[in-house]
This record gives sequence, structure tokens and C-alpha cells, in this order.
Amino acid sequence: MASMKNKTRFVDWANIEGDVLRCIADMTDAAWDLIRMTAVCRSWQASLANKRIKFPICLMLTEGYYSNEHCFYSISEAIFDVLYLSEIQGRRCWGSPFGWLVTYAFDFQTRLFNPFSRNRIPLPSLSTIADEEDCSPGELFKSSLRKLILCTSPEESDCIVLANTSDGWFFAKPSDEAWTLIGLSDHNDLDDAIYFKGNFYGRLHTGEIVLCEATHPKFVEFAPPPPDLPYFYPGIIINYLFGLGGNLCIACRHIDTYCGTVGFVIFKLDMDTKSWEKIYSLGDRSLFLGNCSTFAIAAADYPGCKPNCIYFSDDSQLLVPTTRLDVGIYDCQNLKLEKQRERNSDFRVRMKPFPKSKDGRNLLLSSLSHIWIVPFPYHH
Repeated sequence: MASMKNKTRFVDWANIEGDVLRCIADMTDAAWDLIRMTAVCRSWQASLANKRIKFPICLMLTEGYYSNEHCFYSISEAIFDVLYLSEIQGRRCWGSPFGWLVTYAFDFQTRLFNPFSRNRIPLPSLSTIADEEDCSPGELFKSSLRKLILCTSPEESDCIVLANTSDGWFFAKPSDEAWTLIGLSDHNDLDDAIYFKGNFYGRLHTGEIVLCEATHPKFVEFAPPPPDLPYFYPGIIINYLFGLGGNLCIACRHIDTYCGTVGFVIFKLDMDTKSWEKIYSLGDRSLFLGNCSTFAIAAADYPGCKPNCIYFSDDSQLLVPTTRLDVGIYDCQNLKLEKQRERNSDFRVRMKPFPKSKDGRNLLLSSLSHIWIVPFPYHH
């Protein structure tokens, strides 16, 4: 019998049918694997040209204001990617769901920065709202400027940024020359504000909701406070405004003096009747809050994102690392247990810290700030 010789067969992967390749891509969840697929050859790139990649939401970590090394933790793939971003070295940063950071430096200069494309968009200088005799750049950097909130995408014509300062709330567009004050001095006690359905809404410390039309920046009363606002002792409550299903909502974050975040209570406002309802589920949505613009997204649109959960990060003005890590995921499924004020195991079960690895946790602990950001926003 004639001996059979093994022959090496080469598969011509470049000519794989486009429909087959797209089917494989549809079953691939990892964004980085899809990027690699488009880089194999020109035919694959052409076949996947219309394939929209769903990038996971990331937690940006910074070891110090004077470090240019920034680590991005993917919540879906539990991996860390490092980017060296000298453009934001020495700047305070706040995250957003639009792929951009809002940044501020000692020289009063604010700007939008995309850490993935490295594009920059200037904003009006905060020197236009600061009394330089009473407030030095360092003081504004450390305490007077509490938060910068990117309300809409820089790619839209109505891109708006909110500034929460000790002198009140201001807003500006990239094309503006100065910041515009929202409301009057007697409403400077807002603890949060949001740009929602073309208008500004703010929440007073007393719980009332006020409205400000963007064309006439003056606050007017809009809705009373929720009837049973939570009170938490010992500790504090931080309130976050966000939109959900066309309604304005408040997430009340309970922060224990010793244990950090221990729970949330959520209220939904009926925009027509001005009545409040305590809700116990976010449905198919996930809520992100902390050192960023507060935003709710459809969990199915982002790999690894859990529905009906609140992803929270530190919301502190401290300029030094803290040994207490207050970053995690709060599962709203058992939110009815919120009536239990004790710091018991029920709260800890519903708070799922990440990552689980020792190295990852050490990195989180050593970071100066933890910022939520969506690398590339997913659109239907």
C-alpha cells in the first residue's frame, strides 16, 4: 500500500464569507477582540465596516494630580489599560457618558478632553466668575470649585457644561466667552443640578426642585420635596439628580462616617402632577454616579453592565489618597430592605466591590480619584 503523505492545508481566512464573519462578530462581546478582527486584513475590515462596537464603561484611576499615568478599568472584561496623558497632568477631572472629561487647572482654565482621541475643546476661563482678590487659583482648585458637569455631548450644537462653585451654579458652552450665573444668590444652596429636556433643574438643600429655562437663567419653584426624605445618622446623604424614563429622579446616597456608602433611596417625580414616588427598581437601567456627570444607561447596550444596579465611586473633594475605598456596585433588587438603618450584613451583601484581585484592589486604594467614563458612547 502506498504510503500516504500528510499535506499541510492552509485556510484562506481572508476570503471567509462576509455573512459568516459578521455572524461571528455578533457573538463576540469583547470590544478589543472586535477591534482586532477589523485589523486582520482589508476584506475583514470591509465586511465589518458597519459593525458598531459596544465599548464597556470604564473606571479611570489616577495616582496623583502630577502623574500622567492613568489606568482604565473595564467593568466588563476586568482588565486594566494604561494611558499616559500629559494633557491632563496637574488638572482636576470629572467623567461623563460622552467619552470626554471636563478638566480644570490652577490657571483657571477649563476644557473638555477626550482621553482616547486626545482631542481638546476649550471652555471659558473660570476667572470670569472668581473674585481674584478673595479666591486664588489654588483655593478655587481645592475647594471653591466643587464639580464640573458635562450635560450634553461636545459633538452636539447644544453642548453645555455646568459649574458648581461656592459662589453658585454657572453654565457655559464651548463657544461662550464667559460663564453665566443660573438663578439668584438666594438659591446658591443647590446641592445638585441637571440639564434635562432642554432646561436646568436644581435641588435645594431643603429638597425642593427648582426650574430654570436655559434662555432665561433664573430659578423658579417647580416641585415640593419628596414627602419622606431619608435622614441618616451618623453620616451624610448626597443627593444626585438624574433622568429615568422621561422623569426626573433623585438618588439619595447614604454614606456612613466609618463604613462609606451603605445604601440608596430613589424617588421619581411625575413631571405633570409634581408628585413623588419612592421606587425600588431601575428596571433595565444602570445608574452611574460619583466623581462624574450622573447618568443612567440601558444595561444591554454596554458589555458587562448589570441592570437595576447603581455603580458608585468616591464623591470627595479630598486631594490626597484615602485608605477607605468607596467604590462598588449596589444591587437594587432588595432595595425595600432600605428601611433597616442598621449597618448589618444585608447592606454588605448588596454592595459588590470590584475587582476581586488583590493587585486590582491595591490599585484602586492608591488612586487619588475614581472617575466613570464611557470611552465611546453607544448609539442605537
